[in-house]
Amino acid sequence: MYQKRSIGQVVFRLMWIYAPFGILGYAAGFFIEASFAFCFLIIGIHYWQLHKLTHWLWHQRGIYPPKALGVWSSVFDGIYSQQKRNAKKRNDLSALVRRFRLGAEALPDGVVIYDETRHIFWCNKIAQDMLGLQWPADKGIRIDNLIRMPEFIDYLDDQAYHEPLEIPSPTNENHTYEIRVVPFETDKWTVIVRDITQLNQLEQMRKDFIANVSHELKTPLTVMRGYLEMTKDFCDIDEPMWNKAHKMMSEQTTRMDDLVSQLLSLSKIEQQGADVEMQELDVAALLNVLAEEAKSLSGGKHTIVTDIDPTLKVMGNQSELRSAFSNLVFNAVRYTPQDGQIKIKWNLTKSGKAKFSVKDTGVGIDPAHIPRLTERFYRVDEARTRQTGGAGLGLSIVKHALAHHKSKLEISSEVGKGSTFSFRFPKSLVRQHIQPQ
Repeated sequence: MYQKRSIGQVVFRLMWIYAPFGILGYAAGFFIEASFAFCFLIIGIHYWQLHKLTHWLWHQRGIYPPKALGVWSSVFDGIYSQQKRNAKKRNDLSALVRRFRLGAEALPDGVVIYDETRHIFWCNKIAQDMLGLQWPADKGIRIDNLIRMPEFIDYLDDQAYHEPLEIPSPTNENHTYEIRVVPFETDKWTVIVRDITQLNQLEQMRKDFIANVSHELKTPLTVMRGYLEMTKDFCDIDEPMWNKAHKMMSEQTTRMDDLVSQLLSLSKIEQQGADVEMQELDVAALLNVLAEEAKSLSGGKHTIVTDIDPTLKVMGNQSELRSAFSNLVFNAVRYTPQDGQIKIKWNLTKSGKAKFSVKDTGVGIDPAHIPRLTERFYRVDEARTRQTGGAGLGLSIVKHALAHHKSKLEISSEVGKGSTFSFRFPKSLVRQHIQPQ
């Protein structure tokens, strides 16, 4: 074991070793020669120990050090101790890597790790089966050279990893995968691949069920409304109880009919997918019509202001966009108290996108509710929504309609001050016609 010595102790030890040589040399009359002989002997001993050290480090396979003299014994022991510590760290690290790989192999999802140049660093067995990768043959190959789907390559190029990507399976056309990319360390990314085929099938079953039920309910509701209107005009009963019951039946039938109509609209939008018929739309004209309808719905209780660019048009589906615009405008009227202000704005942003916004001075929305507003049937205030006739489907319709136009609903709100609902159309859909002066 190494013992720390002071300079005085080292000098004393050297003098103690040198003393016999000095005394014998002095007695024989060869003091200088004896001193040189002592120096050469010391140098030779150190050189030999250095040679043993080099041979042990570079040529011997064993980790145990050879025997050494003096201070070299401490040097050998120190190196040996350091080697044992390094070996333990390597073993611990290897065990950690093995546990990580075993854990990754046990995951139900495919995992691929690639570096900043998109070269594959590692993948688990499920990823090999799902993506058709071959390990270790594909190690070091760019992932976009192995998965050559344009949407996947665009996803990597855009680096918009906050949203997952759905792609068809490269190995089975009947399966659909969800791709998520997560940063891993400073220069690596993890691709997580999940099979969502069953989820999509269940979602499609739900959509079909809602569409079928809504369609089947439409006819009996129409019949009920017809008979209620007929009894109102031709029935001779004039009692308060009957009038109240008739009014309630009419209101609830109308409410149910509106709900079914919204469900049918939502189902139609969902069934269409992204392949919708596009045409150039005069959004300014549409918004002016909706503003007049909003004034009629308001009944003079609100101030409705418009700031609309008449030259700004977009490519879109007329039915879906009218539904999106009208839901947002009419919601502002329904949820803004009397004497409140509603501002409808349609303009071109500095980035070249077309932006629509409707701002109100209503009751506002608690931030906790905002992430869920576009869910089907989600309502912030059940009592108030029931009074206004809302079913919690309007914003869900807006969400799906905007998705077909590469847009997303943005919501900002402050309780007691009002809300702003807005969205932007990408430059690829914008058409602007400059009017002659």
